[in-house]
Amino acid sequence: MNDKLKMIHDYLIEKGVKEEELLKSDTSSVYLAMEIMEYAHRNQKRENGEDYAEHPSRVLENYRNLVGIKPHDFFGIDKDMMYHHGIPYDGVQEVCLLHDVVEDTEFTIDDLKEIYASCGFERYFDLYIEDALKKITHDKTMDYGEYIKICLKNPISAMVKMMDLQDNLRVIDLIELNDDNYKRAQGYLFWVFIINDAYHFLENVHEYKEEFDKEPKMTIDDLKKMGVKVEIK
Repeated sequence: MNDKLKMIHDYLIEKGVKEEELLKSDTSSVYLAMEIMEYAHRNQKRENGEDYAEHPSRVLENYRNLVGIKPHDFFGIDKDMMYHHGIPYDGVQEVCLLHDVVEDTEFTIDDLKEIYASCGFERYFDLYIEDALKKITHDKTMDYGEYIKICLKNPISAMVKMMDLQDNLRVIDLIELNDDNYKRAQGYLFWVFIINDAYHFLENVHEYKEEFDKEPKMTIDDLKKMGVKVEIK
């Protein structure tokens, strides 16, 4: 096992997670990202005192809510139809969880690449995660507008940044709604507009959902009749 992944496992086992659950999580690129994120942000708090890991978890939830991903729902989305409508899917959930890891923790892109490679996801990381993570990692010496331009060069980083800004607009997470926070929220909303204006994610999702809702849906019983083994957990 990769040394850094073992370190992550040891930490999560101390927190009460069973080793067999972690080994199973390592077979999913999304759950692997969740493990890494939980460890990487382990000692970090947001301004309001909440555990930092709550933020990337909500960014993921924002994306899932937007496109209609639901737990244990085999037929809740149509990936091919999503791509047809200009909605990125592969790599998005992982980047939602990892989007602040390189920027704000000790982990590097190479560290993440090695962990993913050790679990058999090297090609997936190369294709869908690496470039988006590089583009969404903010060099704090760079003007924010220039940074957004970089995010826009990859639809995955653009989508995740939009979901990130959406979470940062949560007024209920603020300690106080003073002039500075109000202006900051205005800025977040402006950049959401810029990203959506470039990719039309919201409009595309609306069109996708309209088409998806008209399509006949296959059920688990249909799969069983076809001889496909379905395991519900």
